Amino acid sequence: MSRLDDMFAALHGARPEVLPSKYWQELNRTNVEQLSVHGYGSFKRTLALNYFTFVVSRKDAQFRFLQDHLPAWVVARAAAASALRGRHPGLVWKQSLLYTYHTLLIWEFAKRALPGGIPGGLSEPEEGGPFRIHSGGKLISQDLANSVLEYQSIAEPVAGSGELQTVMELGAGYGRTAFVFLRLMPAVRYVVVDIPPALYVAERYLSSQFRDRKIFQFRPFSSYDEIRAEFESAQIAFLLPNQAELLPDKSVDLTVNISSFHEMRMDQVRYYFDQIERLTRRWFYLKEWKMSRNPYEKEQFGVDDYPVRPGWQGMFHRECRVQTEFFEAMYRL
Repeated sequence: MSRLDDMFAALHGARPEVLPSKYWQELNRTNVEQLSVHGYGSFKRTLALNYFTFVVSRKDAQFRFLQDHLPAWVVARAAAASALRGRHPGLVWKQSLLYTYHTLLIWEFAKRALPGGIPGGLSEPEEGGPFRIHSGGKLISQDLANSVLEYQSIAEPVAGSGELQTVMELGAGYGRTAFVFLRLMPAVRYVVVDIPPALYVAERYLSSQFRDRKIFQFRPFSSYDEIRAEFESAQIAFLLPNQAELLPDKSVDLTVNISSFHEMRMDQVRYYFDQIERLTRRWFYLKEWKMSRNPYEKEQFGVDDYPVRPGWQGMFHRECRVQTEFFEAMYRL
């Protein structure tokens, strides 16, 4: 994985705020080991479980939300269908049963949440070896359903404005939310900013899924002028966090962060909020735990701890659907 090694080398020596926190150093060891042992071809059954794919017990709040917000016949049908599915690779039988049940329920909820339902052409790609769960003849996943819900939260406030041209996602994981944006808003430019190995997996995955798009692949550079023409003509771009510092002021319309700020130190969060203020023209969306504690840096994050600027206009700030222990907020800058 020489490309992955190149990414780690390019991040080495960067300012402390963009280097992985102790939390992410530990998680990265696991992620790199999983890539080495199991390979890229099964990352949706390995790395994805370290990001936002949930294998949870029946007592989890997500189940309570979904069972309370779906018709009883839908819940019963999902339970019956789950009992007929086989065991998923890497999961014991009970985990497999609950994972399938959870996935079928959240897919049904997402279908009802999106006006007009989930577009027929949107299904989970085979790439990455996802757990095989089907609905209506389509391969589905928790990640795809969650990304549809996030897409709806972001897209509704900006619909019809004609102002959304460039999206930057800080901490995109393997690119699940980027995938939905690029499928449903094909004219949007998407800039992924992350640390390896997530950046490596996202670049490989999204480049494969969108072969018709012009890609700015990760590479070291020391000034924006070196890459200006290529970067500005690309529809999808991949950067390390220290490279985002080199982008021009107000060069993206929307910045997105989903479930990663609370895994950093507070000085890192302040740094990224400074960059969001500098780079973003119009909107900022975040989705984080209502309360979380970083066990390595021993820092605690609550809803009110994020350094939101006084001049940012709140568009919404609410409990998340399904993941009710999370909140989501959107600001106009």
